[in-house]
Amino acid sequence: MSYRGKVILCGDPSVGKSSLLSRYVDGKFSEESVPTLGANFLIKEIDLSKVIDKLKLENPELKKDIKEKGFKLYFWDIGGQQDKLFSNEYYFVQAVGAMIVFNLNELSSFKGINFWLSKLKELSGDVPYIIVGNKLDLERKIDQSLIDERVNKLGVEYFETSAKLNENVDVAFESLSIQILNNFK
Repeated sequence: MSYRGKVILCGDPSVGKSSLLSRYVDGKFSEESVPTLGANFLIKEIDLSKVIDKLKLENPELKKDIKEKGFKLYFWDIGGQQDKLFSNEYYFVQAVGAMIVFNLNELSSFKGINFWLSKLKELSGDVPYIIVGNKLDLERKIDQSLIDERVNKLGVEYFETSAKLNENVDVAFESLSIQILNNFK
């Protein structure tokens, strides 16, 4: 049986969480945007050949065991409507990692990082997470220095992606996978 873990994608509505996940898991992008109500659920077997050498596990037996058995991530794409989150809070429980996504051309979604980070810590505890600025293919409306200041203060990895153009999508998900695996005991 493979190692498994639940990863949540959270962020304000229309930041591209579903598009990022669809691009990563299925290799597809759709121009049609349908708001996620509740959560979407997708599974991806992680190609460990890309990440196994980057693992910093102290236990060599665990590294070998993970390599032999495989690693599956169950992705939960959480709807971004903050006023409806009370019904979605249980999606955060027992998560092993998270991706907090904002839209690079919408300042309010960047400010929403604080809300999603507080929910993540409250409901999932201290799990590995990354921050992703999505929609790199559109005109940027958030100053880079503002982003740099925030991610440096948090001490977290940050990626800019375009689900539409498939830019940095795999890199972001692989980095999160490495953090999750390195967090295994």
